[in-house]
Formats: sequence, structure tokens, C-alpha cells
Amino acid sequence: MVIDCHGHYTTVAKEVQAFRDAQIAGLSRGESLAVPQVSDDQIRESVQPQLAFQAARGTDLTIFSPRASSMGHHAGDAAANQQWARLCNDLIRRVCSLFPKQFVGVCQLPQTVGGSAAECIRELERCVT
Repeated sequence: MVIDCHGHYTTVAKEVQAFRDAQIAGLSRGESLAVPQVSDDQIRESVQPQLAFQAARGTDLTIFSPRASSMGHHAGDAAANQQWARLCNDLIRRVCSLFPKQFVGVCQLPQTVGGSAAECIRELERCVT
């Protein structure tokens, strides 16, 4: 078995990145946004490029994490980053549930500049259990 130990969900549905962009833009106005609903079909479609990468590279399994460039720990406040991390981690879990032979998940922590590690620990425990 060949394992790719560093894969990112770079092909997530467009609605997810649009949510993060709007979330960050709305922080200064005190806006709160509903998390986008992403269907299983959207997830299946979005990971087709990842599956093609696996086939082209000859890998069997990818250790899969949220898109690093979208984490933006410096961009949001504690509440926004918690909501964002939860959304990203839930999507990773869903990808891994839909494709259990191809992906193993890694979670993103809701870090915030000057923030507490407590939220990170809670999210890590939530993802692991």
C-alpha cells in the first residue's frame, strides 16, 4: 500500500470558500452567517480531482486535511475560526466516510491570534471521538 501522507482538500465546493470569505468580511459588521449545506453529491464531485491524483501518482490512500491556505487563523476571531474549523473538519469526515479506502482524515484546529488553546483541545477531542 502506498500512502500519501500530506493531502489537502483543495477542491472543496465553491460555497465553502464563499462562506469563509463572507464570514471574514462580515466580522467588522458583526454579522453571523449560516454554515453552507454541502450535499454528498457535491462532495463526491469535488474529490474527483483528488482521486485522479491518487490514480496518476499510484497512491492508495491519502492522509487528508483541510486546505491550508484557507485556514486563515490570523483572519477571524475566536468564534469565526471555531465555526470555520468545525465546518472544514466535518467536510473532511464526510469525505472519509464516503471514500473510506482512499482517505483518512486530519483535523484543523481553530487557532486564533492571542487565543486560548482550550478551543483547539475541544475541537481536537471532538474530531478524534
